[in-house]
Amino acid sequence: MRRRPGPRDAGPSTDLMSPVTEQDIGEPSSFVRPILRVLDEAEETIDESEQDVWHDSLDLANNDFEESHFLGASAVQDLDLEVPTTPYSSNFRQVSQDPRMRAFFVKSPAFFYGHGETASKVIAGRVYATLGPTWPQRLIQKFMQVTLPAFPIVNAMRLMASIETPVSQQNASYPHALLCGIIGHSITYEPEVRLLFGTVWKDAVAAEDEEYKAPRLQTLHLALISLATRPSQAHAVNAMSLARSVAIAHILGLHLDCAGWSLPRWEKSVRKRAWWALIVLDKWTAMIHGRPSLIHRINRSVPLPTLKDSDWGEFTSSQAEEDSMRSFIGQCELALVIETILDGFYSQESQRRTSHAEDLRRVGAEVDALQARLPACLTSRKGNAATGVRCFQLTLLGVRVLIARLHVSTPQYEVGGRSNEHGSYSLAVSVIDDFVLFLEELQPDSDFNGFWFPHCSFLMTTTFVLLLRVIRKTGQTPSLNTSSESASEHGSQLHGDAIKLAKRLVDTMLVAKEQHQWEVAETAMISWADILRSTNNLPSEVVELANRIQGEQQDNPWMDFIGQLGDDSWLNGEMDWMFGLGGATSQAQVGPQGQSSL
Repeated sequence: MRRRPGPRDAGPSTDLMSPVTEQDIGEPSSFVRPILRVLDEAEETIDESEQDVWHDSLDLANNDFEESHFLGASAVQDLDLEVPTTPYSSNFRQVSQDPRMRAFFVKSPAFFYGHGETASKVIAGRVYATLGPTWPQRLIQKFMQVTLPAFPIVNAMRLMASIETPVSQQNASYPHALLCGIIGHSITYEPEVRLLFGTVWKDAVAAEDEEYKAPRLQTLHLALISLATRPSQAHAVNAMSLARSVAIAHILGLHLDCAGWSLPRWEKSVRKRAWWALIVLDKWTAMIHGRPSLIHRINRSVPLPTLKDSDWGEFTSSQAEEDSMRSFIGQCELALVIETILDGFYSQESQRRTSHAEDLRRVGAEVDALQARLPACLTSRKGNAATGVRCFQLTLLGVRVLIARLHVSTPQYEVGGRSNEHGSYSLAVSVIDDFVLFLEELQPDSDFNGFWFPHCSFLMTTTFVLLLRVIRKTGQTPSLNTSSESASEHGSQLHGDAIKLAKRLVDTMLVAKEQHQWEVAETAMISWADILRSTNNLPSEVVELANRIQGEQQDNPWMDFIGQLGDDSWLNGEMDWMFGLGGATSQAQVGPQGQSSL
């Protein structure tokens, strides 16, 4: 047993609040050390012999007859058990020796209320028959090359080992359902088979439903792939899938830090990455639909992933692999910013506050701090980027747009005792300019074919609608609710800048959609068209743009494509109230602070 260097090993203290030095103290035995210092040193004590011990996998111990379910402190707090750490000699397995956070797993019978793996195998056969003999393998490779590096929810080596298992050796653990999800997810990368998505995805969802009867890591992997698949329009289905995924994660104990658990290193890394992927999807789903998040700070203890949590760990990896992993870590950090926005502005508790000035400052500081510590690979826009990097960069710019929207929508925010309306609209125009410039600089051949989260289309829509708000507000007379001549001129300048930005944004998106069939842009523009159709009194400067956008949606095969995904009736309703544009039959909407959104 050896100890890492702790506070006692440090040199003399230079803290002005603690002027006593070791020379003043004398021999270590002549004083009583603070309790908290003793506890800190206890936490730093490690048994180096444990690092080379082989630990059995929880996930691989599952079979057709039983599963391992997590039990928390409230379930085992009164038990004083000497539970074996191996999964073979007891129904209980203790994976954490920390007395403050015991972690037990109990073997439970596996109840299948369907056909289980048999059904998944049949469904996979249908998928392979639909696509032909070569496309399934090509799509799986596409997933491994494009999605998995940026969305590392599965151990790549173990997945490939499973896929390459000869048919004669395939057993109940062969991931038929997971492969259906991977194939369906990857179809959007290949224009030649994209229109088969509807047929394949129905089978993938059917296989996913069969998997939910077995709460295992593989089940969660399939659900995460499904939730990250584009286009994402089956919103009710996805909402229910997300809720079931969170339940599975809790059953598996993914919400707890497993760094000190008696598990293989690869499994601890996969658990951590899968949990954070779930947080990313949960926070963005809540933001997009204005519904409560399902995962909360007080009930989780998993730290942010690092490069050491990748499949290669501390071993050599390519620069592209590391950059993609960094983009995923960045997405996790941005999810925390979204959580701050949700808690500070859209929770029921936040509605009872009369001012959000401090909340605005806090979320702005979080984003600024994140930007300041980004590695070069996540800030550079030159050359070819690793898959996932462009998605992170767009998401970061989109979060800045969301913060600008909060400034515009929060009339209580004041600076120096006067309304900061000028600053709010200037901020909106500035961050939207950054967003549009980024889209203009994307390289179709390389960037469009990389990994993109479904929330990227939402951010494009948010940016477009915020521009409409700025154009409408700055075009009013008197401009920006002020009689000052200089302020009026400033408002006119903002109005002109916003109109130019709107034209640049529409031009860029139409090129991406028409010439390059970029699905992310296509999905966003479908929402734009529906919003414009249900919005009254469009500014005259926007009418021409609206006609171009709505005209391009006629005879669009993507409408049939999306119609096969599930209930999309929400697209045809009056959505403009969501963005404060004033609907065809609605009155001026009351904002979150009790005032009109415009």
